[in-house]
Amino acid sequence: MRGKILQYNGNDGTGIVVVDGQQHKFAIAAWKGATAPAVGKTVEVVVTDGAVASVALVGDDVLLREKTAELTGKLGHLVGEMGSGLSKAGGSGAAASVIGKLGRPVLVAYGVFLLSTLAFNFISVSMLGMKQGQPLFDLSAMLSQMGGGGGLVKVVLLLAYVSIGVPFFWPDKRGWLAFLLPLVSVLYGVWAVKRAAGPMGQMFDFGIGCYLAALSAVVIAGGGLKKFLAGG
Repeated sequence: MRGKILQYNGNDGTGIVVVDGQQHKFAIAAWKGATAPAVGKTVEVVVTDGAVASVALVGDDVLLREKTAELTGKLGHLVGEMGSGLSKAGGSGAAASVIGKLGRPVLVAYGVFLLSTLAFNFISVSMLGMKQGQPLFDLSAMLSQMGGGGGLVKVVLLLAYVSIGVPFFWPDKRGWLAFLLPLVSVLYGVWAVKRAAGPMGQMFDFGIGCYLAALSAVVIAGGGLKKFLAGG
């Protein structure tokens, strides 16, 4: 079963893991890992007769592969639902029209951008031995408290979300420049985090959500600029 390390005392080698909402004590003798247990780490826990038999560290590479697989599954479902909705609204021709206008890479990139900014950690913060993450959409409150201009993060991000529809409502070629907004939102988020962190920058790490959002935003921006230069 998967769990997280809630507490660990290096002096006596005891700790607490949380599995399915329940806390279990464990001893260092049950630890399976090359490094010492650390608070907040994801672990694989074996519980026998109510006692922890083993606690094994789940590597970051494993977590990354699982997140990537999850993202791929959600993205496939999202694109499928989008195509289904468009087909119901105006037949298969409508779906083909949308894909033809935007291009499949841009459409997929928008799905990745949406998921990465809503579901994946943009940053992680290490504090008091614990690490907590926040997706870009949820950064506003924290950055505002830290004086990082976080209020605008959500505003710019919401504009980025709706930018996909601009070319449909504004036929001018300049409408394609709205596709730069996802990239602007990511860059502004990075700037806001660095500004808020200041001398405490070592506490902040950019997560997979940041890199996925940046990559997808570059694809979207490139598609928009290509359409703009081609005259729409």
